[in-house]
Amino acid sequence: MPLALKSILSLSARVLPVLLTTGVLAGVGVLGLKTGWKMPPAAEVFGAPAPSAEGWCRDHGAPEATCVVCRGLKVTSSPPSKRVKGEPALIEPPVEGKLRPVVQLPNADVLRVAGVQTAPAEVRLLVETVEANAESGYDMTRYAQVGARVPGFASLVRAKAGQKVKKGDVLCLVDSAEVGKAKAELLQAAASLATKRAVLERVKTSTAAGFRNQADQMAAEAEVREAGIRLFNARQALTSLGLPVPEALVQGVPNEKDVQFLGLPPDIIAGLEPAKTTSNLLPVMSPLDGLIVSQAIVPGELVDPSRPLFVVADTSRMWITAELSPGDAAKIRVGLDMAFRPDGVTGELIVGAVSWISTEVSEKTRTVQVRAEVANPDGHLRARMFGRVSITVASKSSALTVPIAAVQPDGNTSFVFVRLNEEVYRPRVVTLGGSAGLFVEILSGLSAGETVATQGSYFLAAQANRGKLGAGCCAND
Repeated sequence: MPLALKSILSLSARVLPVLLTTGVLAGVGVLGLKTGWKMPPAAEVFGAPAPSAEGWCRDHGAPEATCVVCRGLKVTSSPPSKRVKGEPALIEPPVEGKLRPVVQLPNADVLRVAGVQTAPAEVRLLVETVEANAESGYDMTRYAQVGARVPGFASLVRAKAGQKVKKGDVLCLVDSAEVGKAKAELLQAAASLATKRAVLERVKTSTAAGFRNQADQMAAEAEVREAGIRLFNARQALTSLGLPVPEALVQGVPNEKDVQFLGLPPDIIAGLEPAKTTSNLLPVMSPLDGLIVSQAIVPGELVDPSRPLFVVADTSRMWITAELSPGDAAKIRVGLDMAFRPDGVTGELIVGAVSWISTEVSEKTRTVQVRAEVANPDGHLRARMFGRVSITVASKSSALTVPIAAVQPDGNTSFVFVRLNEEVYRPRVVTLGGSAGLFVEILSGLSAGETVATQGSYFLAAQANRGKLGAGCCAND
């Protein structure tokens, strides 16, 4: 290729884009000056004939002569496309506040294609409920972790997991040297007190006969008091271990056998040989009626006071704990019915009454715990079962309702689209009440029988928001 032709082509490749861009910008400037920097209709741009007075409003899809949005015309009972001359205007019911501009569509087919459906506002029975995830658990006022109060080893284990027990039943025997020392101290303190009392009686007799003075009697009385305190401390030591000492046992000098088997029921004593049985035995008893749900001890195993040996629970009553959002929790009060359905379990709902509402929001889940007590006589409800609860918050026999799909949010308010005719809908601000299922209560802003857009109402919301940008057909009005 000749060098001159190659230079010309290279220069053209660099200059042509600049020239084209400059030309486009110049064209835009000329068009802006001609139209006052307003977007002209497509007919003016491309040289098509201007629309007639009976043309269509491109912004609202309606004849310009009857566009209710742009011209501020009254809405009639029939759509503009089917209006009969002289037909009276549709009278809307009185509405508080300023009316919002209506949304007008070209024809009813547009709504059908967009999937917009309508339904009347109806008065119906409305049972407002709050639903949430929940979990079953033991009633912690009927639940106990049972252990020994002193270290030792398991001498006898009488109970096992799954067994029903009564309050006071012996679950196991723990052999502990501390128990033996406490019993020995009781015997010594009781014997010492008996001896001191006998000495005091002799001193009193001698003093009365003139053989002793009052100082000797006062010293003897002091020793009796000291011996009484020692006996009291010995009794308290055994009581703290779970072995209360009967008063009759310490009126005199107790029998070693009585102290040896202190706290043991007769049926256990009958099976023990006094000569071969230690006095270190401590019975571990059930503190309540219930079921042994856990066992962590076998005969001969070492016993640690910090470790529970048995877990006893009364399963005839259980707790249902639900996790509610703070907004839903604000609707709950003590005494409301709570119905629980465990996951994967068929049958009747388990119903109880709300007995407790937490005063704090969980740091982890940001929810509020709400609890109910439920009866469980047959034991079918087990602890730690997950499910859903439904709490009845309110019940109204004559609530004005619309489908939830009809309500559209708008900042801090809500509104519905009221059907004025087949082509025109009016946004109406409403005040919402409770909800139940697919319906929500309308407290104000709507009357019974008025037809509102339900499914697909978001399409009308989009049209209403589009109108906020301004109407091109009447920009110069």
